[in-house]
Amino acid sequence: MAGSYGAEATQGGRYRLSFTVGGLLASQGRALAEMYLNHLKHLNHAVGGNIECSSQTEVGEFIAAIRQQAIEENVLAIRTDSANRRVVAETTKRLSALTVRELAYLAGPDSSTSDREALMWIAMCRYYAIVGEFAVEVLKKHYLVGNLHLDFDDYARFIANKATWHPELETISEGTAKKLRSNLFKAMAEAHLFDKNSDTVVSFLPSPSLTDILMKRPDSFGFFPMRESSL
Repeated sequence: MAGSYGAEATQGGRYRLSFTVGGLLASQGRALAEMYLNHLKHLNHAVGGNIECSSQTEVGEFIAAIRQQAIEENVLAIRTDSANRRVVAETTKRLSALTVRELAYLAGPDSSTSDREALMWIAMCRYYAIVGEFAVEVLKKHYLVGNLHLDFDDYARFIANKATWHPELETISEGTAKKLRSNLFKAMAEAHLFDKNSDTVVSFLPSPSLTDILMKRPDSFGFFPMRESSL
């Protein structure tokens, strides 16, 4: 199992399989990204330094610095303490797979709703390798071959194939398996990459601003139903 923060690299290990709540978490991600950037500003002021906000290094475990404050101040305005803790933990873990530059764009005033959703989809795909692999091997492939229909059967075939190398997929409970599937499809729908009413893949085209940012991590384009030659 990979560490608790940053993009997942399974390298023959077990998948992270904890994406059972929250869907895309787009608004929550933006709020906590802004909080983390303010945290960096305070650090800069305190030490008289200059933290490079355009760094291409993933935030990683440093995002944990805001977790307790976010919970105590209920930044996400969640009614129950237990739910608040779960959502803050889940959102910060996904944000840990983004770079400071990506977080700055996510939280900034110039990003569109579509771009913010795209960044949170990227965060989910990086943090959960199995989600990223599904995006590349199923979601994008369907688009590229012109087969826009996507449903639970496609997901089942994908999981069955992965289980050959990842037996942990066969040991999770039926309830957890359904939650993982449901939350993945919910996230795709919230990112407007999938129309749940017609079970169809929806094409995506990033803005020039987001494209410029993602050129530093071009593998990120693989998570979307798009033809990269159009960039």
